[in-house]
Amino acid sequence: MMKEELRQQFVNEIGAYIADYRRRHDFWAADWKTPLVGFADASSPYFAKLRELVSPNHYLPADVLPEASVVLSYFLPFREEIGRSNQESDKPSAVWAAAYNETNQMFADLNAHLVRFVESLGYQAAIPAKAGMIDSRHIYSNWSQRHVACAAGLGTFGVNNMLITEQGACGRLSSIVTSLPVTPDQPAAAEYCLYKRNGTCGACVRRCPIGALSLTDGFDRLRCHLHLEEFKKEFEAGVCGKCAMGMPCTFRRP
Repeated sequence: MMKEELRQQFVNEIGAYIADYRRRHDFWAADWKTPLVGFADASSPYFAKLRELVSPNHYLPADVLPEASVVLSYFLPFREEIGRSNQESDKPSAVWAAAYNETNQMFADLNAHLVRFVESLGYQAAIPAKAGMIDSRHIYSNWSQRHVACAAGLGTFGVNNMLITEQGACGRLSSIVTSLPVTPDQPAAAEYCLYKRNGTCGACVRRCPIGALSLTDGFDRLRCHLHLEEFKKEFEAGVCGKCAMGMPCTFRRP
């Protein structure tokens, strides 16, 4: 199966589904640009390494679908006005929070649709279970959408621990596991983060309103999590996103 033809099929399918979904639901904030789609090798040793990098219980693709060949990862870039709404103040904007929540609502239906689409092509697909753990020492996911997207060649990590794609870091990621017979993509060979590439920028560290980022000490995951929890009652989700806004990598690969 030709990879670029299949990728475009999924870009078109996701785009068509989103357009129809927005017509059927009363969304007031969420709106997206053209999705990015990548295919991660389900047999890559990288997935086993995620049990060290992310979580000791991180799923392997075969845990989700025994016949897995690739993980289809996709990025939905937010329209720029959504990101710009969240640049001011230390508090998340109502538009940003609503776009976050509305996208998460849509993902469940969209992924189910993509599973049916794969099955219509004569192959199998499954949706990874949502799982994570929080304790006094570590906060992690058993299926890291950002790491999966990195394996699928969609981007590289910034100092802020966000994935920087060709369309920047302002958006949301999701994935399904499939048995599609397609040559997988390779992780990006180039470094997208300016600081990691040549020591410039570091704007995300200055943008963090609570000092959870450091160029020397890295990312304080627990401090970030506790900050997000402060907004759950108001916005029905732990949101912030300040470290991804107003930077060279917000809307594009720098």
